[in-house]
Amino acid sequence: MKRYVVATGLILTLFLSGARAVYADTLGQIQTFRVNVLYDASGANTLSATLRNVSQHAYFYVDDRYWSSLPFDQQQRYAANLTTLANEFDAVIYPRSTEFWGKEANPGVDGDPHVVILLERLVGGSGGYFETIHNYSQERASASNAREMIFVSAESALTGNAKTFLVHEFQHLISFNQKELLRDVMDDVWLNEARSEYAITLAGYSEPFGGSTLQRRMDTFAQSPSDSLVEWPNTSNDYAVASLFALYFVDHYGADVIANSMHNDMAGVSAVESALRQGGEARSFGDVFVDWMVASYLNDRTTNSKYGYIRSGLQALHVPPTLQATIDVSTRANFTYSVREWQPLWFKAIMTNTTASHPDARIRIQGASDVAWRGAVIGTYQNSQISIVPFVSVGGIADVPIPAQRSGVPLTSVAVAISYGSMQPVGTRSVDVRAVSVSVGIGDASLVSTNIAQSPTPTPNVPAPQYVQLSDGDLIRRAGQDEVYVVWGAYRRYLPRGVLELYGFESRPVIEVPDDIFARYTTSNYVRAQSQKKVYAVWPDGTKHWMNITATQWDASGRDWGAIFTVNDAEVSWYATGADILR
Repeated sequence: MKRYVVATGLILTLFLSGARAVYADTLGQIQTFRVNVLYDASGANTLSATLRNVSQHAYFYVDDRYWSSLPFDQQQRYAANLTTLANEFDAVIYPRSTEFWGKEANPGVDGDPHVVILLERLVGGSGGYFETIHNYSQERASASNAREMIFVSAESALTGNAKTFLVHEFQHLISFNQKELLRDVMDDVWLNEARSEYAITLAGYSEPFGGSTLQRRMDTFAQSPSDSLVEWPNTSNDYAVASLFALYFVDHYGADVIANSMHNDMAGVSAVESALRQGGEARSFGDVFVDWMVASYLNDRTTNSKYGYIRSGLQALHVPPTLQATIDVSTRANFTYSVREWQPLWFKAIMTNTTASHPDARIRIQGASDVAWRGAVIGTYQNSQISIVPFVSVGGIADVPIPAQRSGVPLTSVAVAISYGSMQPVGTRSVDVRAVSVSVGIGDASLVSTNIAQSPTPTPNVPAPQYVQLSDGDLIRRAGQDEVYVVWGAYRRYLPRGVLELYGFESRPVIEVPDDIFARYTTSNYVRAQSQKKVYAVWPDGTKHWMNITATQWDASGRDWGAIFTVNDAEVSWYATGADILR
């Protein structure tokens, strides 16, 4: 898969205690490390690596399999590049990261102030990963390496991408100490990843913009922008939306705010909003999210400085509408969508045959009444003037008028940026899904009824929604994506490559579904073996974590018993054992 994989599994948020192993590694030392079978190029769970560079702050181990595959001249070049990388870590990555984010656990579980960096031969497209399990003693987690360590693609030391992967993963190591160990808070994955994405820019690796990770994130976001910010199935779209939101957020509200999101005792959206208040900002997370949606669509700071990107390179971004239709004075556009929490959506209606003498356009937003639908209506006029009207629904409904003309110039299109979301951390709960309908018409209020009809056929460059009949047990993938899920009831469950092979599913047909069908299913990661009563949470890093809680605790947490998938014993055994989840 063409993505940079970062695995951040759930691990006990307890302070370490008891005796520490103490390391003092020496050049040429050979060490056996436990690794993740999903990311290792050979599917191995252990490997042998040799310490080939020692810097002030890090040990650089190189996978012996990879090293032995290199001819002598490339080994020489690799050793030189490794020295350059070690110097970069000491001179740039370590000081900038620790000054900005705070320190990693030091000397930590191994009693050694050096960070262990394992350059491992990874599956294609993977840049690196981080697993919290290795930061615990083997008494607490038997599969732990008991080192403060991160994993980086061995090949990247030759391609020149190693420093980018390294600074991204190092932020995870710092976040684990600052958030989980020191504050006993397990942050949402999306926010942890957003910080790691910003860490790349903080280190100076987004310049020049051309060819940078940031440019690749922008290109991915521009192609598929309607991805939930807070749900994390670990796809390239997830990193893209987190990266663009983080850069917009920092450039408009200051780097201190994203840093402070690590230094409070909250998680996810609440952590960001708390950091905003700490910085003296009166706007809520929801307000910021709406501004970001408008900026991503419009990207013009003329009307309001918040409605565009500041950073060079990002000023060219304009996301396409999620759905689009064309209307005139006798018709209306009706859009319906199943929306996940903090999923940005843009619906656009293009006006034809309108004049300045026509009545105002009327927009009705009608959705679930138990959430506040937030957004903005963006009216564009024939002379490129813009009119922006923010809205918040009351009882699930919002009616927004847009003038049919400005200074005698007629309205040519209306775009509705819309989303909703909870302040509660995502954690291990399922992300909510709510249905919303948006109707756009020209004329009086009666034109926009509360009885929302089926959406008209979009313009040719926007594919029409398809009806897909699915049955329990079907395998699906989101249109344009590689990740495979199995559906059952109201839920979908991600199947790693190894699990697909285990069941022989790699030979079964996989149904490609459009976004609206995919969004109807809620992601679950809970499994129970047929012969056992234990329920596990399984993670994309290939680990399983026993839900070591009572039924009362399960209910109080808001988890759904219907989200538990019953699987065979072989699958449960396939996952590596991680630490229990106690809450």
